[in-house]
Amino acid sequence: MLMPSPTVRSAGARVPAQVARFRVLEQHRELRQLLETGLDLVRGALGGNRQALWDLPALLDRTHQAFRCHLAEEEALLLPILDDDVPVGPMRAAILRQEHDRQRAEMEALAAKERSCTMDELAARYSELVQALLMDMEAEERELLTADVIRDDGIVIDQCSG
Repeated sequence: MLMPSPTVRSAGARVPAQVARFRVLEQHRELRQLLETGLDLVRGALGGNRQALWDLPALLDRTHQAFRCHLAEEEALLLPILDDDVPVGPMRAAILRQEHDRQRAEMEALAAKERSCTMDELAARYSELVQALLMDMEAEERELLTADVIRDDGIVIDQCSG
């Protein structure tokens, strides 16, 4: 399971951009494995595998914990870099914070529904959430986790313009 890096949590210091990108991308890889395993379980549950249905609450808890750790780590790694990259970085940081707040709320809502849903409903809701999280990670990798956005220098000089 994902755990926040002790160096990021204890030191609070900004890590180099390349290290931050690597750590976040590695966590995305681990999360994708967990989410794909979860989708396999959900497919089994929706296909009539009763054991898979009974395993779903533990999977939901594991997913929730892994994402909470990931979001905290990602914020510790990326927000200092973005906040220092004026003028656009602070806007990107605000968008990242909003996105993370939305993801946390969706995870919390699903966890709260766990007690009031049937297992079939829970499986369907989990599947929807996982699909959305996978799309969010893909968009984040494409739009944010690039060397042009997460970088150590605050100024990028366009070498083509002279």
